[in-house]
Amino acid sequence: MIAIIRMRGEAGTRRDVIDTFKMLRLKKIYSARLIEKTSQNIGMIRKIDNFAAWGEASEEIEKILEKPMGLKPPKGGLKSKKLKYPRGDIGYCGDKINDLIKKMI
Repeated sequence: MIAIIRMRGEAGTRRDVIDTFKMLRLKKIYSARLIEKTSQNIGMIRKIDNFAAWGEASEEIEKILEKPMGLKPPKGGLKSKKLKYPRGDIGYCGDKINDLIKKMI
């Protein structure tokens, strides 16, 4: 399973990116969701890569995110919402997404 967290808002965002967020049911900033790892879902994630953090979820995180939910801003803050991982917090994070979600619960 893949965990996705929406990290940025809609201001100045292209319409196709906004539509992709709606299809993934990530309506608000810091909303999180689990999805299956399929080629269609990976394609949608690639489209919103500059606006979301994503990676492989552990079993513990899968239990927490069984339903779509909103998270709090992370304790200790973010590195950057504009730079990609590892310098920032958006894009593909691998298994480090689990640490980010734990900071946001």
